[in-house]
Amino acid sequence: MPEDYYEVLGVPKGASQDEIKKAYRELALKFHPDRNKSKAAEEKFKKINEAYAVLGDEQKRKQYDSFGPEGFNQRFTQEDIFRNFNIEDVLKTMGIDFGFGSFGGNDVLNSMFGFNQRGNEGDVGSDILAKVDVSLLDASKGVDKDIYVRHVVRCEACEGSGAKPGSKIITCEKCNGKGQIATTMRSPFGIMQSISTCPKCGGEGKIPSAICRSCSGTGKMQTENKIKVSIPKGVDTGTRLRVRGMGDYGKSRQGDLYVDVNVLKDNTFKRNGSNIYIDFHVPFYVAALGGRVTIPTLTGEKEVTLSEGTQNESTITLKGEGMPRFNSSGSGDEIVNIIVEIPKHLTKEQREHLEKLAELDGNRRKKFGVF
Repeated sequence: MPEDYYEVLGVPKGASQDEIKKAYRELALKFHPDRNKSKAAEEKFKKINEAYAVLGDEQKRKQYDSFGPEGFNQRFTQEDIFRNFNIEDVLKTMGIDFGFGSFGGNDVLNSMFGFNQRGNEGDVGSDILAKVDVSLLDASKGVDKDIYVRHVVRCEACEGSGAKPGSKIITCEKCNGKGQIATTMRSPFGIMQSISTCPKCGGEGKIPSAICRSCSGTGKMQTENKIKVSIPKGVDTGTRLRVRGMGDYGKSRQGDLYVDVNVLKDNTFKRNGSNIYIDFHVPFYVAALGGRVTIPTLTGEKEVTLSEGTQNESTITLKGEGMPRFNSSGSGDEIVNIIVEIPKHLTKEQREHLEKLAELDGNRRKKFGVF
């Protein structure tokens, strides 16, 4: 379960922007990597920046409040969260400037989150998409599902380096270790120079002296893996879940796995949003006399009292017996449609009893012309 950003900053959900800003400033002073060198402080600094990047932005905060921690986490990537957020600029506006030492400016995000705020992300793994079918009952309770996905993973033989085990990593002779190549050309406007990524080392400035045979020097391999996906209760067809880090491998950052959920049709219940509907058949004499009946629900059978003289296609509402609301509290209702069953064939004894009833109701029989 993702941490609540309000709890990370230590403010109530109704906190003003000034209160959020003040809480973030105090925590940033306490846990900034240039002031606190512990690993725990670095993790805390990462969390408070993620929290403030969302809660300090009115639009992102509205989305967070709407979806909740889990729903927000499934819909938005780290890049989404930190878009238009620069730690150095934010802290400077609050009067905090350590000079940033080894954590200069954007390097904070590069080091901690594995991406560059200015858009140069390096070798980033691709996101991948999968689908999963779940029953209505499983969707109502939440369930863990194993799915098989084909994705790119790190080569275990070379540990992602692309180098043959035991070989050395050497400086790329094409770019002299710079990772970039400058190309100069003459044009009508004078001499122009362009900078491009070195095609031999891919911008890393280093290459293996001998390539790994398992991955042909790429540091990556494609394989199929079984991945456990937690399906939260209340999901519906079309819900898209995100499993962090289970997409394609990349040296800078692992891609994510997105899972589209399909809730299968149920033989007993029909669903409309958070409400479910059921046709419940009762014998005509039970409808006439009333009494206790047992009605199926998503959580088991429930006893209900039918009123005397219950009519065909009348409805009963079972409050809170519907689907849990996805990423929200409470549940919908179960609406029971009563179907009164009239037998097509009667036994001799049943006919005699009904004829006796007809005699007792003689006035009604005459009214409708039945003799």
